Amino acid sequence: MTQLTGAQPDAPRPDAPGALDSCVPADSSACDAAGDDDVTKDVGWLVGQIQHGYLITASAAIDSVPGGLRGLRVLGDAIRGNAPNQIEVARRFGIDRTVMVRLIDDMEKAGLVERRPDPADRRARRIVGTERGRVAYEDAQTRLRLVEDHVLAPLSASERAAFTAMASRVVEHLVVLDPTQVESACQAATRQLDQHDPLPGATG
Repeated sequence: MTQLTGAQPDAPRPDAPGALDSCVPADSSACDAAGDDDVTKDVGWLVGQIQHGYLITASAAIDSVPGGLRGLRVLGDAIRGNAPNQIEVARRFGIDRTVMVRLIDDMEKAGLVERRPDPADRRARRIVGTERGRVAYEDAQTRLRLVEDHVLAPLSASERAAFTAMASRVVEHLVVLDPTQVESACQAATRQLDQHDPLPGATG
């Protein structure tokens, strides 16, 4: 899945007139391709279009949060008290440590989080959400619900619930909660494919 690198400043905000009237296709041929039966049965193409439609609109919806969607996830952990230190949070979300330092710096400058000494280890610094951060997080979540309503507009309430449940099952299959302890399913599948059909010239 695409690494999130922050908000897209040129994308329309979802509360702007006409901002949620239509999705922007991933490329100029996407609309034409949608009429191709083979393409519309291609899981990769379908997932890519849904991802693109969601990300471009969601990024605009929360462009006030440093780091965009990635920053919002970190902010959520800080507010819930799940950010013992930036190294742990970086590991959890797969963020490079150097990038994480800059992200926390930006969030701290914006008044969304604070670095506080850990009572259990004075050398460590906990990442704690501020009241301003809590308000920003709740506002962003409200905006994201509007984005979800837009992206899933063709589905009924029961279809949305079923879609979300099935997507969750796929994610549970592909991603493990702690990659330092257990290998993800996608890594295991890649290894199995390599063993079954090694690349030309590969040895061992």
